[in-house]
Amino acid sequence: MAYNKTNALVYEIIQFISKFMPRIKFNPLIKKALAYCLDDWVEFRTQITLKQLDDDIEELHAQWDKEEAKNFEYIFSEEEPDGSEAQRLLGGPMRLSAPWMSDKNEPSS
Repeated sequence: MAYNKTNALVYEIIQFISKFMPRIKFNPLIKKALAYCLDDWVEFRTQITLKQLDDDIEELHAQWDKEEAKNFEYIFSEEEPDGSEAQRLLGGPMRLSAPWMSDKNEPSS
């Protein structure tokens, strides 16, 4: 959603100044300015927060991908040929599986 950047900036400036001069918030003109600029400031802060959250999520996913790639190993197995012409030329069946998957066709050991 679009917001008025000037209103968001005015709200930020008033908040910053009020840290050094707290009594400024009691000024009727400042109260009206804060009330008028509040919606734009909230939208501005929401967009900043969501952008930071998206960046953190991307960083976390990249970290998870690195950890997963480091711990990800394949199990390669090759069986002996059964004597047929095709397997004599090409070799026996080969299998590639992950350590956490068990082949349902193989008998359990």
